[in-house]
Amino acid sequence: MSAAVREIRLPYEPQPRQQALHETEARLILYGGAAGGGKSTAGRWDLIRWCLAVPGLQAYLFRRTLPALEQNHIVQIRNDIPRELGQWVPSKNRFQFHNGSVIRMCYCDRESDVEQYQGAEIHVLAMDEAGQFTAQQITYLLTRCRLGDFSKKVPAAYRPYLPRVVLTANPGGVGHSFLKRRFIEQSIPNVVFEDTDMGWPAIFLPARMADNVYLDAAYEKQFNGI
Repeated sequence: MSAAVREIRLPYEPQPRQQALHETEARLILYGGAAGGGKSTAGRWDLIRWCLAVPGLQAYLFRRTLPALEQNHIVQIRNDIPRELGQWVPSKNRFQFHNGSVIRMCYCDRESDVEQYQGAEIHVLAMDEAGQFTAQQITYLLTRCRLGDFSKKVPAAYRPYLPRVVLTANPGGVGHSFLKRRFIEQSIPNVVFEDTDMGWPAIFLPARMADNVYLDAAYEKQFNGI
């Protein structure tokens, strides 16, 4: 008699806009717009979902600074993923899934910090608050997104979607103009187009505060004067 398998429930129910991110056929995604739209949460869980779906996947999550990374992602990922699925490895600043997949938590305070990822093979990349990164940093990390020999281990149904990049952003920041030129000026919102630099299917998914049903009215009022 086989042992009973316990169902593991994860603390994430994507809202419609977040679900659009998870289901898009695009491989290069800008999910941007108003603060409070649930973008950071969706970007993090997009990595988690892919790590669970594809054993051995190498995922990277970036914020510009370590304090922002800790406050917005490390605390949450340690609390949200049950031990049955993996464990947090503090010495390496990463979450290691039992199926061999990894989410590496990264930051780039200085312009040159991206160079430490020169030899990285990034299967899924998420850059949260991408507008805070410079155009050079974003472009450099995009060049690290590749499958290499790992493509042979990816189930055939998932190969058209990998490698994959999710950029979440609010308006403003040093990378604002770069993201605007690369996505918003080249496309119609919510419609997949071909990114001419990488040849990948890409999309711009606008975000609004109204997309997040969990926001209270007081939070939205804080932004009325901005």
